[in-house]
Formats: sequence, C-alpha cells, structure tokens
Amino acid sequence: MAKFQKLFQELTGSEFYRNIAGLFTGVFAARLIPALFALAIARLYLPENFGDFVLFLSIASLFSILVNGGYESALLLAGTPDEKKGIIRLASKTNLFVNLPVLLLIIIVLSILGSRVENPWLWLLIPFYAFFFGALQVIRNLFISNKEFRKLALLEIYRAIATGVLQTLLFFLPGTGLFVGVTLAQVITLAICWKELPENPRLAAYSSGEKELALRYRNFPLYNVPAEFFNYLSNQLPVFMIKPFFGQFLLGMYSFSHRYLNIPVQLTSISIGSVYIQKARSLHREPGELAAITWSLFKKQVWTAILPFTILALRGKEIFGFLFGTNWEFSGSLARILAPWLFMVFISSPLSTILIAKEKQKISMIFNILLLVTRAAALAVGGILLKEITLTVGLYSFTGFLFFTILGIYSLYLAGVDLLKAALFLVKVILICVIPLVLINMML
Repeated sequence: MAKFQKLFQELTGSEFYRNIAGLFTGVFAARLIPALFALAIARLYLPENFGDFVLFLSIASLFSILVNGGYESALLLAGTPDEKKGIIRLASKTNLFVNLPVLLLIIIVLSILGSRVENPWLWLLIPFYAFFFGALQVIRNLFISNKEFRKLALLEIYRAIATGVLQTLLFFLPGTGLFVGVTLAQVITLAICWKELPENPRLAAYSSGEKELALRYRNFPLYNVPAEFFNYLSNQLPVFMIKPFFGQFLLGMYSFSHRYLNIPVQLTSISIGSVYIQKARSLHREPGELAAITWSLFKKQVWTAILPFTILALRGKEIFGFLFGTNWEFSGSLARILAPWLFMVFISSPLSTILIAKEKQKISMIFNILLLVTRAAALAVGGILLKEITLTVGLYSFTGFLFFTILGIYSLYLAGVDLLKAALFLVKVILICVIPLVLINMML
C-alpha cells in the first residue's frame, strides 16, 4: 500500500507526469471523437467513397512530410524566442515554396489529360491539405517547445471535431466530401490557432538570418525528412504486400487487428513522446537528471504494458472472439503474433524522440531505411516462399520486435541509463508477470 501511495504522490507531484496525463486525456478525446462521428459517416458514404478517401489521404499525408523541409522539428531545439520566430518564418516559407510549384504542376497535368483523370478535384486538394497540415505542424511543435501541452491537446480536439462535422455535412458530395472535409478541417483549426504564433509569417525571400538557421538545422531536411518518409512507407507495406499474396480477406483480418492494437500505442507515443522530447532537450546540460527521469519513465511504461500485452499474446483469439464476434477470431490470432512487436513499440517509440533532442537524425534515417528493407524482405519471403499468412505476419512482427528493441536500447543509452540495470529490471518483470501468466494459461 505504501508503494502505491508513493507512486501516486510521484505521479501527481511531478509536472512531467501531469503534462503526460493531461496530453493523453486530450489526445484520447481527439481519437474518440472520429469514432463517434463514424457512426453517422458510415451511413452517409459508400465503401468506394472511403476507398478513394484513404488513397488520397495517404498521398497527401506522404507529401505533407516534405512540405516544411523538416524545419518545424527544429523548434524543439531552439533556445531563444527570436530563434523560434526565425524557424517559424523559415518553415512557413518553405511550406509555401514547396506547395505552389506542386499545385501548378497538378493544374498543368490535369489540363493536359482532361477527362482521363478520375477525381481531378481531389488531386487539386492535395497541396492545399499539405500546406495547412504543415502549418499546423509548426504550431504543434511550438506548443511542445513552450510546454503548452493543454493547447496542443485542444488543437487536436478542434481538428477532430471540425473533421467529423464537415465530413458529415458534406455527404451530398459523396465522391469528394470526405477529403474536402478533412482539408477544410485543417483550415479551420489553423484559423483558430493562428493567434498563437508570435508573429505573422510574411511572404518574402529568405533573409540572411533564415539562411543561417537553415544551415544550422540542415540535418532535418537531410536526414529527418527522409527518416519520416521511409517510416511512413514502412508502415504502409502490409497494405501493399499482403493483398497481392493473400487476398483482400486476410488483409482485412490483419488490418483489423493492427488497427485496434495500435490505438493505445499511438496514444502513448504522442502524449509521452511530446512531453519527453521537451524535457530531454531542457535537460541536455544535466545528464544525471535526464538519466533519472528516463529510467523512471521506462519502468512505468514496462509495468503499464506488460500485463495487457502478455494476456493478448496468450489469449488474443478468445479476446477478439468475445469482443467482436467469432468472425474475427482469426484476427485475434494475428493479434497474438503482433503483441510482442507492439509492446516494444509502446516502450521504445516515445523514448526514441531523444534522437531528435540529441540531434541524431542521421541515425534515425539509417534505422528507418533498414527497417523498411527488412520488413519488405520479411513480407516477400512470407508471401513467395512460405505462402502462409501467420508465418508471414510472424516474420513481420519479429523484424519489428528486433528493430524496436535495438531502438529502445539505443534511446536508453543516449539518455545515460545503465543498460545492465535495465536488462535486470526486464528479467525481474518477466519472472514476476510473464512466466506466471504463461503457466496459468498452460493449465487452463
């Protein structure tokens, strides 16, 4: 009992953990809102409308990684208000100068191809979505840099509400309403949050000061943007490779299990990672404190995740059958295979933000390239040689588990955590939690 009281006092008395809890609550609400709107949207649009929406949103999201040149992440490293203002101007101008030529190119291509292009309006919307999404990313990182996590949570809630309302109201445009809605939601959210910028960015050539900042933070366009690009492609690989090898049905089974398991992983990654990167940067001159807070966070993450992920790995089939019906039991079997990998993502992904705080963008890029190649090889071997979905997903999960274990170890190393102590702690957790559950499962 005394240990629980001590833990409660530590969590409530620490600004670091209060910020995580507050941001988690806001992000959770922002993720819950679309699920509520989905009850109406699913009845207003046809399945093929969702197919077009997912395709164009994927293209726009991939392009959005490039538009700021990665300079929005430099806000997390900026030391003074004037430097932050310069980075905001630099990222905003880069955003505009990237999107304008792309918009002109799309207009030219559409005018040449004419009626041969399906959904021309959706193609035109891609640079608009990317521009406003990129502008919001600047504001998001400004909030993180300033420790304004309540405002960050509100931004996500505003965006979620605007997206749901607009997509519902635009049902009379079945072919374009979903993507128009999500694009206009970026515009409205930016209009609400625009006042948070320290100054209004102006359209002009890059100043000498902005050029100096571009040179100072050149690792972001050189390494961070490619890293995010390869990471996005890596996450989309199963969608592109499972369907040709195993068909639409098994892709649906995989996607269903991954989608619902990934929700808590995303929530913790955003809420913990956003707070941790700011803390890690502020403690870059105090390595002892950085190591202590990282060690404390690591232990709490492990204790939080070990029981649910172990139970899922042992009884995923039964859990999915109970929650979603017997038709989804095989999806639960795949969830069992994915559980070890997603456990490591749960632990390592938030901690890996220290790579940005320590300016290790090149390492991040190499990691994501190797992960992409290895994942593609695992899926190819499974589809071509093994020709069995569970073995293929097993290979895919194993590569993810291996890479995110390495990423977690490297993140702890950068933070100055004693790796031997961390390993012994994990052994203790396995002895206390995992082995008893495995034995109980064997007796059932």
